[in-house]
Amino acid sequence: MYTHTRKLFNFVLFLLSIVVVLQVRLVQAAPVASVELYAVDYPPYMIVAADGTISGIDVEVTKAAFAAVDIQTVILVAPWKRTLKNMQHGHIAGSLTCSKRPGREVFILFSNPLSEANQVAVMAKDSQDSDIKVFSDLAKFDVMVVGGWGIQGELERAGIMHRVTAEMDNGINAVAKRGVDVFYNGELTTRYRAAQLGLQNKLKYIRFTDKESTPFHLCLSKKYEHSNYLIERFNSGLSIIQGNGTYQAIYDKYLD
Repeated sequence: MYTHTRKLFNFVLFLLSIVVVLQVRLVQAAPVASVELYAVDYPPYMIVAADGTISGIDVEVTKAAFAAVDIQTVILVAPWKRTLKNMQHGHIAGSLTCSKRPGREVFILFSNPLSEANQVAVMAKDSQDSDIKVFSDLAKFDVMVVGGWGIQGELERAGIMHRVTAEMDNGINAVAKRGVDVFYNGELTTRYRAAQLGLQNKLKYIRFTDKESTPFHLCLSKKYEHSNYLIERFNSGLSIIQGNGTYQAIYDKYLD
């Protein structure tokens, strides 16, 4: 009788130990297994195809970085202004390819740099550019910019008059075919799109001596649950893929 009771007691202890281990593992389990992020069509960083497929340098880098730390990434498409507003209120986790701008740090957590851009004066190849050296020189020209993007704010803060277009293609065509002096935009993204439009040989790109490159980040809403954890894990994953060659391989895929 004693032996049977002792075996039963040991069996109960064994079951209890399993329960404790499972509880500890649940506590230690990652609080986030997947995350939804938003993108816009901004090639080659983010590319939204006609069939809804989403690719691009920053899309693939973000997925690879999160995958390196066992977090699945779902990328969705939404207008940038709506995404920014939803981040302000914590309705969504965040967005790809986002730059630091005045006021954004109040509601956004910025990752380590994901990529970078050089904002340039895109001009017709046969146009006169000797008067463009520094950013303020744009005030002498007829300038177009995509409305609602951060770079429009640069022009506004500098007091530089400009036209606004809803799409990058319009800006490229405006300088290549319609006589607008300057399309103010990112160099890499404009080169990529101009090649697709067959206009790569009709444009030139003027960098400003007083402007540095602009880093792009993964941006997460401070009000979104686990945003601090997600930024920390993303930065760890980004370091991993930068060290093992995955990061460079993604760049080579799009730019070679």
